[in-house]
Amino acid sequence: MTFELFARINHIAAAFTAIALILCLYKFPQRRPEIKLQLLNFFLSTTVTLYIYVSGVHGLAINFPQNLYLVPMILLNLLMYDFAWNGRYRKVTIASAVLFVPFAIWNFIYGQGTIFNSNSILFGGAFIIIHCVLFYYYLLADLPVQRLDKLPMFWFNAGNLTYFGGSLFIFAAYVVDVFRDSLLLYWAIGNVLRIAQFILIIVGLCQDLRNIRSPSSLPSAR
Repeated sequence: MTFELFARINHIAAAFTAIALILCLYKFPQRRPEIKLQLLNFFLSTTVTLYIYVSGVHGLAINFPQNLYLVPMILLNLLMYDFAWNGRYRKVTIASAVLFVPFAIWNFIYGQGTIFNSNSILFGGAFIIIHCVLFYYYLLADLPVQRLDKLPMFWFNAGNLTYFGGSLFIFAAYVVDVFRDSLLLYWAIGNVLRIAQFILIIVGLCQDLRNIRSPSSLPSAR
């Protein structure tokens, strides 16, 4: 894995995040609450990326803004699920937030500190995966629409499962030294997962726009 290839993959991942941000802004007042929450998530992610590019920080200094972003990223995703299933499993969401936030703060200050807080990603990602599985259960139990592919959250959930599920594996693999000294390869795989996540998210955002233009295209299963 060369640095040039890694940089290209990183730039592509950042570009997909920016595209998702722009799509969220389009017809913003008519967007679903889950998408409005993700707009803030994508805005923070893009802001962190722009800060790194513009400020020219390098080395361990790159990790500081990325580590700060981890807590709102996980919390905004948890809130998205709470809106999506109308608070049905709110106790799970609250418990996840209560367990994650203190750990992430401790890890940022006393744990991994100035290096990338991968333990926070592992811990928070596990809670996101639990919410992904619960959301599929919610869909099967309630069947809110006849065709699940016309539900934007279906695509958001698939994207989260792809990224956080894959990240859980690669971060754990790196912890046990499977990739040895191939740190760029490790980061590149993470960015490829991020690209896959945002492709699915963009599909969901486009589906939400189609639903806005033609509400009849989202028939209820009830």
